Amino acid sequence: EAPLPDLLEPHRALALARFGLRGVTSDAWAAFLAARLQAPDAALRANAAYAFTRSPVDAWRGQAVAIRAAFDALPGDPARGSLTRALSLLEAPDDAARLADALATDPRWQTRVQAARALDGRGDVPSRGALARAVDDPNPHVAQTAAAGLAALGGAHALDVARAALDADRPWPVQAALLPLVAEADPAAVLAWADRQPDPFAQAAALRALARTDDGAALTRLFTDARSADTRLATAAIGALGERWKAGGYGPRRFYDAYAAALRTGDAARASTAAPLVADSAFWALGAGSLLREVYGTLAAPDDLDAMRAIVGAAGQVRDGAEMDFLIGVALTGPEALRTAARDALNERLSDGVDVEVPAAGTPATTAIDWAHLDVVGDHPRLVLETDRGRVVVELDTEAAPQTVQRITTTAAQDLYDGVPFHRVVADFVVQGGDYVRRDGYGGPDTPIRSEFTRVRYETGTIGMASSGKDTEGSQFFVTHSPQPHLDGRYTAFGRVVEGQDVVDAILQGDLVRRARIEPDRRR
Repeated sequence: EAPLPDLLEPHRALALARFGLRGVTSDAWAAFLAARLQAPDAALRANAAYAFTRSPVDAWRGQAVAIRAAFDALPGDPARGSLTRALSLLEAPDDAARLADALATDPRWQTRVQAARALDGRGDVPSRGALARAVDDPNPHVAQTAAAGLAALGGAHALDVARAALDADRPWPVQAALLPLVAEADPAAVLAWADRQPDPFAQAAALRALARTDDGAALTRLFTDARSADTRLATAAIGALGERWKAGGYGPRRFYDAYAAALRTGDAARASTAAPLVADSAFWALGAGSLLREVYGTLAAPDDLDAMRAIVGAAGQVRDGAEMDFLIGVALTGPEALRTAARDALNERLSDGVDVEVPAAGTPATTAIDWAHLDVVGDHPRLVLETDRGRVVVELDTEAAPQTVQRITTTAAQDLYDGVPFHRVVADFVVQGGDYVRRDGYGGPDTPIRSEFTRVRYETGTIGMASSGKDTEGSQFFVTHSPQPHLDGRYTAFGRVVEGQDVVDAILQGDLVRRARIEPDRRR
């Protein structure tokens, strides 16, 4: 605990948090961080609090008093969001009242989101009441999170709140979070709600909620939409049918046929959803194994990589006598990402103690760096996004991630991001968009780019590249709501919001980028 210059203390706390991420802790580690939860330096407080959210709870349970004291003393402080998560990990019944108070009163929406998550599943009276009231929170992220928690708890009062919310003027994600609860009591109301929604993301949410009912009309709707031309609807319906099948009470043929039809499309979203469902042992006698191998043979990497990976994993679950030869063949000759999937499936398939290793497949092809283009855009070009919620300006870092900046700037310059939705929004985490090919999160350009693991940290407003594995980045990007140090070095970070973070915070799933453009760096 040697003293450091004040400027370095937040960095030391973050370094200790990273040790905690890897399970490297001690009593002295916990005491050191706990002693800094109320430090004068805001960054030091935040980093110390963060350490407790990503470390084994038994390593710091003895600091619960200090954590509660800091939580009570810091309303409105960014560190309180992490302290809220720490309290949820402690799972102490006596914390319900303080969490409920934070959900109702904390000035920061991020903390209120974490409080709603912390109350989810508790089931006590303070928790239920706080979640029910928070469905009316003016921030849609808070209201949606509270609604999801209330729906999971269930009960007559929760159902009354849900019915009232569906009749009110609320953002559709808030209403959608309550649909699973309504579906159990009134599936017709969910179907009617879906029919009123113009946004396919909202309709898909309704289909997922129908997994919670055995209503005949709802089941018919799921089978119909499983073959929808809109992949968002089809994927949601297939997933809901999977939940219905697991609940039992049905014959296998109709479900198998629906899954098989989805699988045969070869579509990344449909096939990835259907493949593990086909692997259910009830479908083996219907030809599940041969179907998986047949469809795999019609696909080709890299375009169909996600579907092929899902099929390899599912094929390893089917016991029909031909799965071993198939998996060995993929392990020896497939693309590297599929070799890894086949290796994992083989190791799961074989007896304990056997460890299959496969040779590396080399480096995949990628787009060459156009240094002339990067010279034109400069060291810090700006990505300007005109969205449904307002204007966002992101300053990019060409030196840190040249290939990534090249991909983003050329994509925007071709107007490909115009009209593209933010297909994924996770409150107090990220908003994600950029899928100009499919608009559902499964699409991107044919040629991937390299992962560029930079020293840019994931703080509030950092822009990063979505990825399904090393060197698989395409066109999809995300922007953070709050610091996310656990992403550092794992996803390409290549810039930061310099204008419009409040707009980022307001974006909901389905909101569009109306126009994207690039402003070259003029400071040279």
